[in-house]
Amino acid sequence: MKKKQTGIASGLVIVLLVGWQLFFGEGFNKSKNDNSQEPSQEQVIKNEQTDNSQSNQQTGKIPSFTSLANAKSNYELKDVDLNNPPRFAKIAVANIRSVDGDTFVIYSGSSEIRLRMLMVDTPESVKKGMPVQPFGKDASNYTKNALKKGNVSIAFDQGEVKDQYDRYLAYVFVGRDSLQGLLLENGLGVVRYINAGGDTYQKDFLNFQDKAKSVSAGAWSKNDYIKKTNRYYYFDYDSK
Repeated sequence: MKKKQTGIASGLVIVLLVGWQLFFGEGFNKSKNDNSQEPSQEQVIKNEQTDNSQSNQQTGKIPSFTSLANAKSNYELKDVDLNNPPRFAKIAVANIRSVDGDTFVIYSGSSEIRLRMLMVDTPESVKKGMPVQPFGKDASNYTKNALKKGNVSIAFDQGEVKDQYDRYLAYVFVGRDSLQGLLLENGLGVVRYINAGGDTYQKDFLNFQDKAKSVSAGAWSKNDYIKKTNRYYYFDYDSK
């Protein structure tokens, strides 16, 4: 009788153990599996950054001028179709010949690419039939020396990539410095030729110009040399 009771007790213990394993084991494994599917905090952040990056590209988000200036070059000139270039992205360029303060030539293979700086006009220094204008040589020499430093890149706005003279229109950077901004800050250029689609950073350029104007730098030191319309500034060559 005692052995029979012991056998029954052992059977009950086995049943209880099997039941416990079936009930609690399944829950534990489910919890473990559920937790293994949850991404880590690091992965969540990484995914958010990826999503934001893709969203910016899809929505065509425009960077601030400071962000564009501080960015690294995204492309090499040889890999870009200049008739349909990337917008608001730096393109590294080399083999440059300066023409005057706001224009230069880029050589790429057998191609000669003429480039005009967006929204900035410098006094004439090489225009046919026109004598060198005040501060024209200063602006030309400034641009020439800046481009000699290397690490030059260009970036296109969202509008037309060429003007009526078949010159490409772009922002120009030497390292992280805006060449247009430097010309404006030193009073060697004015904000001009503002066209829709090529005027994203007009306010930034006006701020650069205001710095020169406030201290009468460069051409601003010459009375009545710089005039203003309701849309832009220009050099009055008849006032010299």
